[in-house]
This record gives sequence, C-alpha cells and structure tokens, in this order.
Amino acid sequence: MPRFFPDSTLVFSGLGYGADGPYLQMNDLEAQKQMRLPVLGRTFTLKKLPQRYCIGPFDLKTYESSACPLMTELPDAATYSDDMCPACREATGFNPAFYNADAISPQQRAYNLTPHFVYMAYFSPAHLKVGISSETRGIERLLEQGARVAGILKRYANADEARSLEAKLCAQDGILETMRLGTKNKLLSEPFDARAAMDCVLETARAHGVEPECGVLDLTPYYFGEGAQVPELIQLPDGSPSDACAGRCVGMVGGTLALEQDGNVFAVLVKDWESHAVEITVGEVLVEYEYEPQQMGLW
Repeated sequence: MPRFFPDSTLVFSGLGYGADGPYLQMNDLEAQKQMRLPVLGRTFTLKKLPQRYCIGPFDLKTYESSACPLMTELPDAATYSDDMCPACREATGFNPAFYNADAISPQQRAYNLTPHFVYMAYFSPAHLKVGISSETRGIERLLEQGARVAGILKRYANADEARSLEAKLCAQDGILETMRLGTKNKLLSEPFDARAAMDCVLETARAHGVEPECGVLDLTPYYFGEGAQVPELIQLPDGSPSDACAGRCVGMVGGTLALEQDGNVFAVLVKDWESHAVEITVGEVLVEYEYEPQQMGLW
C-alpha cells in the first residue's frame, strides 16, 4: 500500500486514548491541521525522520492542542530538547514542576486553581509513582504515563493542596516522583498480575495512612481494548533500528506501542519520537523482528 499522506510533511505531535482506543496524533505541516490515527488492530510501519518541528501549543483552558502556526523547524534534540518553539511554549505556559519555579505563567496560575487529585501509579512492585493531575483530564494523565494500575488517593480543590500530599508521599522510601521512559518500557517485559498490582497499591497507600477515595483501577482495557486478550509476553526488540518500527498494533501502553509479528509481541517506545517528521506505510510490515535471538533488520 502507498504511504499515508505521501505529499505532506507529517509531524508526530503526541499520543493519547479516545473512544476508539489508543491513537497517534500527527500534524500535517502544509495543511496546518492535526489528525488522530487510531492504531489498535492496524498494521503499519512507522519511520522516524531526522527533521524536527514544533508540535504546537496546548490550551490549558480547553485541553486542546493545535498545530504550530509558524511551522517552526527545531534544531537537533541534542542542542534543543524542547518539543515546542519558544512562541508555542509561551502560549502554553505549562510547567509540571511549578512548585520549584520562581514564577509561573497566568495560564499555569489559572490551571492550578482547578480541582486536582493525587494518584499512585503502579509499574511494578518496586516501581510505585505518586503524582497529581487536574480533575478535568480524568485518567488521561495516568494512561499517558503507562501505569498498569492506579489508585486515586485524594481529591483537592487546587494543585497546591494536592502537591502537599504528593510531596509528603514522595519523601517516603519506595515511592517515586519521576520515572524514565526507558525504565517503563523495560518493565513491560516483566510478568503482570492485575489483581496483585491493585493489592500492592492499596496496601502501600494504607501503609502511609491514605485510603484511596476512588479505589484502584486496572487500566489494561484502555491499552489493549475492552475484553481483548492481553499478550502473556511482551518482548523488547534487541538491536532494533532506532528510527523505525512495524507490525500489527495490539495495544499501546503509555508511549510504547505493542506490535505483533508472527504471534510474538514487541514493545517499541515511540514517545520520544514526538516532534520528528515521520513516514507511515499502512498495511505493510517493513521492519522484521526475530523471536530468537531478538534482533531485527530493515527490509
């Protein structure tokens, strides 16, 4: 099959979870528009190109993103790590570590006044992360992070009040405030028991004097589809090219695609491809993974 939008410059600008399941978000640079591409059950090859472009601003009032109106090309990530141009960063005005900032934007100040909740996210028995998120976003923040299960610990009227509990819990041994994308990706290859994971979150929260207000959620259906059979084994492709992936998508956990080839499922981290131009070939597998040893080559 031909490339998807072959005459357009497609910029990978984000990912998320909608009514149709996981999706990749693309900016059509020339058309100045965004599109969501549902991935569950679809076969495709995704190739990352070296060129980088601003992913566009995010509106903290409407929770909507848009393509960069300036179509700004960004320098190499080694010299410019941000995925937005300065103009779109200023228009967004978001700083997740606002509590350490000398000053915050008007957008951030208004956002912080909205109701927030404190969550505990499970990635493995040794990797429990606590954070805060706006009530308006619901569980979207948890899904973007790739938590396997999560407990909503407590609701607050604003971000500052929520931050107080977050800081208290993150000061405890065994509770993380941040996690690397690579660590999350590697943990997908470990055995996962949803019931045991939910019990782990409950027991840990209670051990620190917190009873989850909304219980604990198994997030598996959001990643793999309601009623879908979850792969028993998810492998990490060893020696894989860093600029291409392919297969039939059976799920997406956080920023990692679960791609099936010949009955085997491989985890490919694509979150850090955001801001790169990409090429998408639908219906073809142009990168082949080997089961043993876990190597692959580009056709």
